[in-house]
Amino acid sequence: MKQNPHRHHHHHHHHHRTPDLRHRSARFDPFGLAAAGLRTPEGLLVAAAVVLAPMNHIRLSGVYITASDIVALAAFILMLAKGSVPIRFFGPATAFWGLSFIAFAGGMTMSSVINGDPAALPNTLAQYSYSLLVLPMILGGRSYAQTLALIKLLIAAYVFVMLFGAYVVHFVDNPNRMLVSGNGRMRSLIQRENETAVHGAIAIVLVLGLYKLGAMRARSVLLCIPPLIYGIMLTGSVSGLLATFLGVTLLVLIVGPIRHIPISAAIVAVVVVILLAFGDIFLPEIFRNRVLDPLLNRGLVGAGTFSDRALLIQEAMAIMKDTVFLGLGVEQFREYSAHNAAVHNNYLAAFVEGGLISLLGLIGFFLSALTLVWAAIVSRVNRQVWAMTLVVLLIYAVAFNMFPTFYARFWNVPWILLLSLTASLLTPLRHKDQPILPHPSPTLKRRARS
Repeated sequence: MKQNPHRHHHHHHHHHRTPDLRHRSARFDPFGLAAAGLRTPEGLLVAAAVVLAPMNHIRLSGVYITASDIVALAAFILMLAKGSVPIRFFGPATAFWGLSFIAFAGGMTMSSVINGDPAALPNTLAQYSYSLLVLPMILGGRSYAQTLALIKLLIAAYVFVMLFGAYVVHFVDNPNRMLVSGNGRMRSLIQRENETAVHGAIAIVLVLGLYKLGAMRARSVLLCIPPLIYGIMLTGSVSGLLATFLGVTLLVLIVGPIRHIPISAAIVAVVVVILLAFGDIFLPEIFRNRVLDPLLNRGLVGAGTFSDRALLIQEAMAIMKDTVFLGLGVEQFREYSAHNAAVHNNYLAAFVEGGLISLLGLIGFFLSALTLVWAAIVSRVNRQVWAMTLVVLLIYAVAFNMFPTFYARFWNVPWILLLSLTASLLTPLRHKDQPILPHPSPTLKRRARS
């Protein structure tokens, strides 16, 4: 255990130290909200925005505004009134992030005004500006303790989304098409199968990361993991399965000392064997039909809907040679496309609709996040924090090959919280609840062990 014992104490036993009766309500504080000072009107609104973020289902019909946004904007108004809006929400990476946004949005704007349909621009620009600039100001730039409490809430929200989805799939007779697809794949409140699955993967990484940080107890982990895994299976998403596998493997490789790797490998092997041997008894039918059987019989190509995606990607590739300097403009690809569908690849979509500069902006978001991770590695802050951030970033980088846009709130919240958690360790203003233990150097450790 390399954790700072004092900090552990701070999180869980906060109320034992203050036998003050005014804090009676702080007794029940499973997420550490009160301890982190989030039990204020603004704090509760921010907390609600995080919890509602995966619940994409609750939104207005005409414009894409979700319940999460309404709560977050209310918090934003309070923060503006108090003058507490953080400008450097991602610490040292904020400027690079801002430049990336200007490139990304600028390419889209120029392309839309010159080539495309300028009327489609305001909505897309507003969505991206809110998701990539305003939301980080609302959720980001907070102290380590507050950000950690928000991440715990996000995990709880993901678990709820999976449980709710499973309930609808199994017990509701004629479910809403938004919640379960026509062929029985769970969409739950996120409303899209593959996205739900990838977020299940992100949630699993967050749970394991917080557990390694000492911020989550073993029993909470055992409560959270099964619904998440089951939810990923119910979506019948190959991409989700791959993302989970990738995330967990990377996290173990980066964080776990080498002696954990054989154990983890053994657990994975046992799970896989159980799935293959007894799969038909307890595995959801949709997972067997869409993922397991095709994987066993036809390999990856047969599983999922890779062929249709490949057609759109070929089409996009053909257009790309004309869109280096200026793209087609926002939402224009489907006009050009023979299949009349958006290209399900964020990188290609950025290139085709906004030109090279938009693609560079999109890559810039990842690079600015990586500079933050690098800064954390160099300053030798807690390894669990940057490892978790890096793994989720890699899941995103891979997942962005499968989705047409990423301004949906459920995409941005995990990203924002993890980057600001990493940034909170780098800020010169150390709060008393921030771990500043660098890792002991390997030589010392070896000496101690011998």
